[in-house]
Amino acid sequence: MNSGENTIAKLESLGAENDSLKKIIAEINEKYVFDSISVRDIPSYKNKYELNSKITGEIVFVGYNLNDKSWAIKFDSTNYDNGRKLINPDTLKNIKGGYRYEQILDSDFNIIRADLKTENEYGKPFNIVYHTAIRTKKN
Repeated sequence: MNSGENTIAKLESLGAENDSLKKIIAEINEKYVFDSISVRDIPSYKNKYELNSKITGEIVFVGYNLNDKSWAIKFDSTNYDNGRKLINPDTLKNIKGGYRYEQILDSDFNIIRADLKTENEYGKPFNIVYHTAIRTKKN
């Protein structure tokens, strides 16, 4: 094999490798990509914790990013007069993918709202406005 044939073979090999890498990058950009992961054990709210009682829970993997493109912002309401504005926003701290919050249940029906976003240099971004409602117990 002469020098010209070696060069052609090397160029063909590099072209195939480049095509392969482009395919891998395209696949990565269609998935969610995280910097780190943690595990959470979430016990059921129905657990009684009595002797000989059965308990249930859920173990979940939590992927999260440690960058300024990922956040959880708890807020009271939204104003859309000039774009979207969060009323009384509170940026929550990321602790291994979890964002702890506190809420005083000051009425019979309470709503918790949060703007949740995670994004990385590669992969798909994810952004939702989360709402949940809590009804207080009557005494």
